[in-house]
Formats: sequence, structure tokens, C-alpha cells
Amino acid sequence: MEWLAIIGPVTGLLGILGVVFNYSVIRPLNTAINNLNVAIGQMQKQLHEVDEKRQDMDKRLVNVESSVKSAHHRLDEIAQRLNE
Repeated sequence: MEWLAIIGPVTGLLGILGVVFNYSVIRPLNTAINNLNVAIGQMQKQLHEVDEKRQDMDKRLVNVESSVKSAHHRLDEIAQRLNE
């Protein structure tokens, strides 16, 4: 009977401590984790956009290099004709 008289108040005290711990530790941690998830999602989106821009610039650079080679070839032909 003595144990039952002790278990009730101890259980109540531990329940109150659990509620306090939940509001003071667990909820702020969950909020911080959710904020980190949002930040990571935004960073991934930005990285994807940057990668798409880089790929577009690579394609444009290839076109420019091809155009420069063609122009250089034409200039070489013009220079040869002038030297003849």
C-alpha cells in the first residue's frame, strides 16, 4: 500500500516534467529541424538553378568556339588569297 501512495505522486511529477521537457526542448528542436529542412530545400533549388545556368553557358561556349574556329578558318583563307 505504501508503494501505491508513492507511485501516484511520482507518476504525476514525472508527467509534469515530461510536459515541461516537451515544451522547453522537444518543440524548439522540431522547429529548428523544420527550418533546416526548408533552408536545405531552398539551397538545393538554388544549386539546381546554378547547375542549369552552367550547363546553358557550356552549350553557348561550345557554339562560340565553333563560330570562332569557322571565322578563323575564313580569315586564313582571305589572308592566303591576299598573299597570292
